[in-house]
Amino acid sequence: MKSLAFFALSAFATAAMAASPTTVNEIKIDGTSTQTASVTGTSAVINLSTPGSYANQNLASNKGKVEIKKNATSTQTATVENGVVINAALDKGDVAVQSLASNVGNVTIGGTSEQTATVRGAMVNIADGDGCGTSCDPKKPAVAYQNASTNMGNVTVASGAVSKQTTTVNGIAANVAKGEGALAVQNMSSNYGHVTIAGNSTQMTTVGAGSLVANLALGKNSTAYQNLASNDSCEPPPVICRGAECGPFASR
Repeated sequence: MKSLAFFALSAFATAAMAASPTTVNEIKIDGTSTQTASVTGTSAVINLSTPGSYANQNLASNKGKVEIKKNATSTQTATVENGVVINAALDKGDVAVQSLASNVGNVTIGGTSEQTATVRGAMVNIADGDGCGTSCDPKKPAVAYQNASTNMGNVTVASGAVSKQTTTVNGIAANVAKGEGALAVQNMSSNYGHVTIAGNSTQMTTVGAGSLVANLALGKNSTAYQNLASNDSCEPPPVICRGAECGPFASR
């Protein structure tokens, strides 16, 4: 049996950082980046990994190899109001990644990017494989990732371009990969991979109260993709984490 302590938090972070050398997994900000994460009321934000699994959850996010160029502006806001956000990797070798207002890897912002994720209901991301861990076939663990206002990998917002992505969840958004080799991907206001925005892009997703949006990969080697306000252009999906930020799962 495991017991969890649920707690609410509120954090505000604004960064406008000077230029610095960049490595493969480094976040480089030469422009203006404003990120706000607010968790209020009776909310709970939970990131759970069991022994041998990897769970990563960011709120107003950047993750690895994200660059905000000089004169570019990135504004990301994640708000959880009396809601629940859960990211869980349950078996050895499983990988669960959930970001909310997002960027993740290989994302370049040269223009203006505004991403807002608001959760008043629930967002749940679960990877539940067969528990074989890293010592057996690496295809057997489950992989689940769910971003909210997103960019994911190999996404460029070019100089002078404007990208606005808004996600509001008043109901329930669930992304579940269950079973050996299961893969579940759900993005919301999206881009995802190999997407270049050179003009203006406005994408909006709303999940109303009492509604359920579910992306389920259930069973051996099952795969489920769901984007909603979307651009996608990814097959197969990009690597969800690289290098040090993946811990023992650097290859995933």
